[in-house]
Amino acid sequence: MDLDRIAIKLRPRQSWEGIDLGFTMARAWFVNLWLIWLCSALPVMLLLVVLPLPLWLAGFILWWLKPLYEPPLLYWMSRRVFSESIGLKGVFSNWRSVVLPQLFAMLSWRRLTPARSFVMPVVVLEGLRGERRSKRINILAKNSGAVSWLTFVGIHFEVILQFGLLGLILALIPQDLLWTDWQSYLFDPDPLSEWLHHLTALAAMSLIAPFYVAAGFALYLNRRSQLEAWDLELGLRKMAQRHKSDRAEATRSSTLRNTVLACLALLLVDIAMPGTLQAVEMSHQEARSLIQEVLADDAFGEARTIHYWEYVDQEDDPSEASDSAFLLWLESIAGSAARLGELLLWILVAVLLVYLLHWYLKNRSSFGGSIVEGPGRQPAPTVIAGLDLRPESMPDNPSDEALEMIQQERTREGMALLYRASLSRLLHHYDLPIKAGDTEGQCLERSRKLQIPGLFEYLGELTAVWQRLAYAHHQPQKQQLIELCQAWSEHFGDRDAG
Repeated sequence: MDLDRIAIKLRPRQSWEGIDLGFTMARAWFVNLWLIWLCSALPVMLLLVVLPLPLWLAGFILWWLKPLYEPPLLYWMSRRVFSESIGLKGVFSNWRSVVLPQLFAMLSWRRLTPARSFVMPVVVLEGLRGERRSKRINILAKNSGAVSWLTFVGIHFEVILQFGLLGLILALIPQDLLWTDWQSYLFDPDPLSEWLHHLTALAAMSLIAPFYVAAGFALYLNRRSQLEAWDLELGLRKMAQRHKSDRAEATRSSTLRNTVLACLALLLVDIAMPGTLQAVEMSHQEARSLIQEVLADDAFGEARTIHYWEYVDQEDDPSEASDSAFLLWLESIAGSAARLGELLLWILVAVLLVYLLHWYLKNRSSFGGSIVEGPGRQPAPTVIAGLDLRPESMPDNPSDEALEMIQQERTREGMALLYRASLSRLLHHYDLPIKAGDTEGQCLERSRKLQIPGLFEYLGELTAVWQRLAYAHHQPQKQQLIELCQAWSEHFGDRDAG
């Protein structure tokens, strides 16, 4: 580590000043840091999109993998701080050595530590592991309560920024084209709303990440500067350079003085004993001109001001002492809040893991299995959304009877029969786990798990037509209804009515 090349000014700083230094670094290098973060996070998001995962689970995984995207930012800044130019290619050519060390630990038991950005340089830059890493972190982490506040405030800013972006997007959409409202978005989001939620979350994370990583790195540099006296080392180096320069100048001045003295001695001898120094071909005028030339040098007649340290026994300023006590109190409060938050997050993770296990066992058909009726399964509901789904209540050919009703201008009755016949087949023949309280949209979303070609698209069109007809009293085109009746047999006609 060449301190002579460091691009930031080293001086003793409080933790909050260190965070401000990190924010300054992030603002100066934001575009590069932002691009590095996106190059790490976007491929992960694209991979999660193609996997058969619920959107909320894909969004959670994208958030959980933050320790995968942040080390490249730290690596780039560690080079840039010491005046080393490095591009995206240089960062990702060393991706394995930067990201992979202790990645499993950072994604598991260390994922929820509030000091992640502060301790990350110990692994990424110093390469310490095991007991050496723990001892190093214990030394660096003393009097570093501001790190917990950094994480705590960063999370809130990320959430605020996400909902701010979401509100801006929804505000720019004309009212006629707006498909959702805040209540539906928060409690019953449709797939488009979920996609919008995750895209705004990605944007918010990408904007906050450079500041979070840079602030943690600045706190790390500030702490090392305090422990290893980097500012004192640089000061001593500068003093040594000045001392070396002063010695060279003093040597030059001594040479000039000796020359002047020699000339003066020769001049006095020549005056006192005329003719005795004929061997020295130097006239009075030549000697005077030489002396004037020497005296005209900058080494003579120079005035200097020398500074030195003097100990002054003064009492501490009471205001500074009170400020220090207040900051220590804030740090203790932040540490307690961080520990409580970490405990709550671990409880949340445990609950989430239990839920994921339950979800997988319940929906394992999405991964290539089949849906079977287990011994403990609840009996199928008979009525959903006010529609009777009992098989015995269905005619032998629901699509033909629905088509006949449509021809007789009994459109609502025909579509109601066609829609409830579709739900009945999904429930009793495909064993789709529909609940009695599910809405039309939830029933449609559950049908996605069957992964039957063309079925989800057909049900999507049928559901949309039924909702517009039942709730908005919007009369669809007759040809569209006829085509829905004819297509029904392609998806459900091969099953026995009973």
